[in-house]
Amino acid sequence: MAAREIGLWRHAAVRAGRGLAALLIICLASVGPGSGLGPGPGLSLFSAAPAHAAAATEPVTVYYALWLPQTVGLVPVSAVPPVGLSPERGALELLVAGPPPGSGLSRTMPEGTTVLGLEVRDGLATVNFSAAILENSYGSTGEALLVGSIVNTLTAFYGIDRVWILVDGQPPGSLGGHIDITEPLSYNPHLVYRRGLPDVAGHWAEGHITAFCLTGIISGYPEGDFRPERTVTREEFVKMLVLVRGLEPLRPGQPAFQDVPLDRWSSGYVEAAVAAAILVPSDYGQYFAPSGPPSRLEMATMLVRATANEALAASLRDAPLPYTDAAQLPSWARGYIAAVTQLGLMRGYPDGSFMPQATAKRSEAVTVLSRLLSPAEGRVIIVRPAEGQSVGDRVLVLGAASTFEATVQVRVKAPDGTVFAETYATATDGGPCWGVFAALLPVPGTDAAFAVEAYEMSAEDGSEIYLTMRTVRRISQP
Repeated sequence: MAAREIGLWRHAAVRAGRGLAALLIICLASVGPGSGLGPGPGLSLFSAAPAHAAAATEPVTVYYALWLPQTVGLVPVSAVPPVGLSPERGALELLVAGPPPGSGLSRTMPEGTTVLGLEVRDGLATVNFSAAILENSYGSTGEALLVGSIVNTLTAFYGIDRVWILVDGQPPGSLGGHIDITEPLSYNPHLVYRRGLPDVAGHWAEGHITAFCLTGIISGYPEGDFRPERTVTREEFVKMLVLVRGLEPLRPGQPAFQDVPLDRWSSGYVEAAVAAAILVPSDYGQYFAPSGPPSRLEMATMLVRATANEALAASLRDAPLPYTDAAQLPSWARGYIAAVTQLGLMRGYPDGSFMPQATAKRSEAVTVLSRLLSPAEGRVIIVRPAEGQSVGDRVLVLGAASTFEATVQVRVKAPDGTVFAETYATATDGGPCWGVFAALLPVPGTDAAFAVEAYEMSAEDGSEIYLTMRTVRRISQP
């Protein structure tokens, strides 16, 4: 089989039964002291001692995996490494430890893997792992993310251009039978997660769509686009709303609507919405018309029910509305529209109308639903952690941003409001485009709630702009 280049790494492709093509290594050439790739005189690869004596105080970049329904990639995470280690060694230890649970990102390293040694010389980082790194069955994608996370994490340091991976002091040739690592590897930009939906670049709703992609709630069409100007359908809106509320699809014995049979793709989401009283079958009769568009009034009604605010809607039925077409609304609808307005979930149009019978584009639907995840309307959106989420001794802040020089400031505040930890992260696509940012920070050792914040620092006067926040709580330690 002829060798070819894919990305920056040498491998050959063969057809796989499913998923991505399996990758076959080109060669398993032996690498010894005479090859120019082995350790030079005086270098020890078998000691756990750090490569440098100085303790790390600046944040480092660690690459964790992001698995989404239609794409995968590596996300650079700004993190403060453990005290007492060199920056390079500290970054590797964070990589081995993996991201905290519930962060939205995944570890690339097998459990039990340890770093046995690290040496840096003349632009080459030689890292020695324990044999546990060979014990997983990765598949081609998993192995590519594993190798990429090691190489990209180390080449993020100034002065490191290439990375050579050893296992128990010996070149393994491959970690899983798919990627050739007989020679040092360089940074691979093709593995870094980018916007997976090219037709939203530059769109006014790009930020909300990017954030929603990070949650896995939306993934676009099989062709790889999102079609933001297309009218959203009733079943599409219900699916997104159900997932935003954290509900699981249901499979009852009988369908709630005759035109949503149990084998229809949206059935589980529609049934979950019915079970949660987001949808009331008597509002529709026997037919839901899943492929038809919902009206803005219908969307408002579902939003109120999904957020358990029907009592609020009832109390606002006679409240004045700030819309020029309010007089046309039936009395029962006024409370729902007043509620979504007060909650900041829906707004009127520039001419002052609400247009209750109008439909919505897919971009408009995502924007409305994203307000359930992040009320802030600026150019920094936090996706993880969720509001009220419990975290361990670290919190990973994941989000989307379009900021000056792609820089996002991230901090953790103690319960008394003082800054406990802070760092900065760089969005993947660079400003002013929307990209993904992530930061890993320690949290206060208290059971009290505390704040996680992300914002941009103004280039004009240094003030904090586009501030967005989550309130979280540390899991009680036994």
